[in-house]
Amino acid sequence: MLLFLLIGLFTQCKRETDPAPVTATTQTELLTTNPWRVERVTETGGKEINKSALGLETAVLFELLFQFNTNKVVRAINLTTRQIINAGDWSLVDNNTALDIQVTGFKGKFKIIQLTRQTLILQQDQVQVNGTKQVANLVFVPNI
Repeated sequence: MLLFLLIGLFTQCKRETDPAPVTATTQTELLTTNPWRVERVTETGGKEINKSALGLETAVLFELLFQFNTNKVVRAINLTTRQIINAGDWSLVDNNTALDIQVTGFKGKFKIIQLTRQTLILQQDQVQVNGTKQVANLVFVPNI
């Protein structure tokens, strides 16, 4: 009898097999909770690209902090001086699968590869690596 009671108890428990759906609201919350900084740049397969191989446009991103605000303003802030270098706007596009960022020196539509509390990975076309352009992933972490 006890065995049947335990089996009944376990089968009645609700299992959560599907994660909560990612919506524009949850993406906005994740983006705007903390400023983000580039930790590394990788090939699309995940292999890290040495900073010295990157073109200046991408290498300078390591010096900046990106602060996404709920009013759709994004600020590029110098990590050392904490001064705002540039500002512009941002929006979720392509059914919330890409981020359109309009900041001088960091413009374009970036495919969202991953967005969690710990990681933001944006895929960028035309990243200069050793003098040639390729697709690469910009791996951001929160700057807490």
